[in-house]
Amino acid sequence: MINLESAEMKKIIRDILEAFNRKDLSTMFSFYADDVIYIRSEGTLKGKEEVKRYYTWVLSNWSTIRLIEKGIIVEGDKAALEFIQEGTSLKRMGKKLSLLCLDSFMFKEGKVQEVHVCQDRLLIAKQLADGWFENTIINGVIDQMEKGLH
Repeated sequence: MINLESAEMKKIIRDILEAFNRKDLSTMFSFYADDVIYIRSEGTLKGKEEVKRYYTWVLSNWSTIRLIEKGIIVEGDKAALEFIQEGTSLKRMGKKLSLLCLDSFMFKEGKVQEVHVCQDRLLIAKQLADGWFENTIINGVIDQMEKGLH
């Protein structure tokens, strides 16, 4: 059984970020277990190949995309990564995206076994909305959600 130290887990996460920013999926996925579970609000992906297909699709939708580390916290076999995701969309006429994200990682046998992705999907929709109709719908939802804040 391989137990990683906190510094080793942080290094693996940083290596994953660097590989993603280089669009080097082979290196990125060398840190993942073959049976990794990847949980997003859109659904759960199972296995390294399924997650790699997802990332291939993600990279195909952005002319530029990068992840900027804000901090990593490690506790036992789990780690939390706070980061900024920035990019320029290919599908949305070059619209820019910038949002704060939080991913949690669970390690097993020296590899990433499970990832939970937390992103503000409404903020993504707001930044990438195109045209009057999309903006009206999204801003209407945001206005309803923010009523208690004002």
